[in-house]
Amino acid sequence: MKELLELAVDRLREKGVDYGDARIGWYRYQNIQVRDSVAVNLSTHGSEGIGIRARVGGGWGFFSTQDLTQDGVVLAVDRALEIARASAMLSMNAPFAQEATHQVVWKTPYEIDPFSISIQEKTDLLMEINRVIRSNPAVARAVSFLNFSREHKMFMSTEGSQSDQLLMRVDGACIATAIGPEGFESRTFSLTPLNIGYEHVLKAPWFDEAARIADEAVEKLHAPVCPEEQTDLILLPTHTCLVIHETIGHATELDRVMGWEADMAGTSFATTDRLRRLQYGSEIFNVVADRTMPNGRSTVMVDDEGVATGAWHLIRDGVLTGYSTTRSTAHYIGEERSRGCSYADSWSNVPILRMPNVSIEPGIGNAPSYEELLADTSDGVLVDGMGSFSIDHQRINFQFGGDAVWRIRNGRKEHMLRRFTYQSHNPVFWNSVDTICRQDEWRPEGVVNCGKGQPMQRAQLTHGSAPLRLRNITIGRAKI
Repeated sequence: MKELLELAVDRLREKGVDYGDARIGWYRYQNIQVRDSVAVNLSTHGSEGIGIRARVGGGWGFFSTQDLTQDGVVLAVDRALEIARASAMLSMNAPFAQEATHQVVWKTPYEIDPFSISIQEKTDLLMEINRVIRSNPAVARAVSFLNFSREHKMFMSTEGSQSDQLLMRVDGACIATAIGPEGFESRTFSLTPLNIGYEHVLKAPWFDEAARIADEAVEKLHAPVCPEEQTDLILLPTHTCLVIHETIGHATELDRVMGWEADMAGTSFATTDRLRRLQYGSEIFNVVADRTMPNGRSTVMVDDEGVATGAWHLIRDGVLTGYSTTRSTAHYIGEERSRGCSYADSWSNVPILRMPNVSIEPGIGNAPSYEELLADTSDGVLVDGMGSFSIDHQRINFQFGGDAVWRIRNGRKEHMLRRFTYQSHNPVFWNSVDTICRQDEWRPEGVVNCGKGQPMQRAQLTHGSAPLRLRNITIGRAKI
């Protein structure tokens, strides 16, 4: 396959491109789902092919094929060049950031290849998890699933960069649903989605968690409906991951900020005139972007246009300080290098700007433990897990729910709440953060189905945080 990449790159050079690259990918996926004691999905599938990018006179061309022969690659290069020349007729010939050459061989650290474990063994585990959930007589439905993917990419550019990278991904969950005269309610335990091996599944406390969520689904069914009021919120990392994703991760993607990307909930209020000026959050609020964090879903050593990845602050001391960029967008904020955020979810798709792993940094100094934070909250609500959400087309006004929510009275969890939502305005919300727990409370969580682009591409990201508290947030169905 290296010879095919060299063939593609040599031909791109011969044809006089400003820049070109070739990316061969091998992808494999496995999804297993069990409902009660019935396997409802058992699928393993994959694909392989090559994608060619060419830049000519500022115009871009892309072509992909599954024909991994010399003739197929030559045809793909020539089609990409044809498209690039046509694009150049309408191109503004915007700058393309320079990058040093890199030679990288890297893979996700893992112990056990998930695809080496039989489907029978995985299905048996899910069946047993569901049996534990259904052992609670008040639970009417149990669902559990495991998802695995393997992405192997080889890349070469006309600048001389080469990479060979393998990403192994694992995630799963189990869900208990209780049904009664009140209707129905569900509770979920999610295996933290990481880039890791099957050892992650083996080490998870599935059966203890299955029993717990069964009990909590029943408790949630009989809980009072969330009142309409303003109160303090304590958010756990299992919940903040989605809020980070929607209100910060997407809002700091520079293509959305520039108004070029408006699919899937629009552009962004965090425009470039507000860079280093916008008080996005409180003074203790720091958010870091990182494509190198261990086991992160977005972690790679170089991105899909040959840029070495790293870490940087999106928000420092509450102030907007950065964006996610690619080589085609970095110059719009006066940066000479891309932040390495180019990613394609398949050999058949062109790389686009995707957010990195985005996380809230833990508190420092005398930051409390979770138990100390809870004890310090006289009246409020504790939110665990992800629920429904809605956000406007500027990523500024939003509403979120949670998977499990408890009323806090006098520093203690009192009882669960049902049909919980909260509403806020982006900078008002994050400026309401008054406490973030300490480093040893920090946990990685993640989002595994982020859609963007046309045709749609899927990205997977890690969003970590420690438990944190926000003051005076509107909960219930009241309007903002």
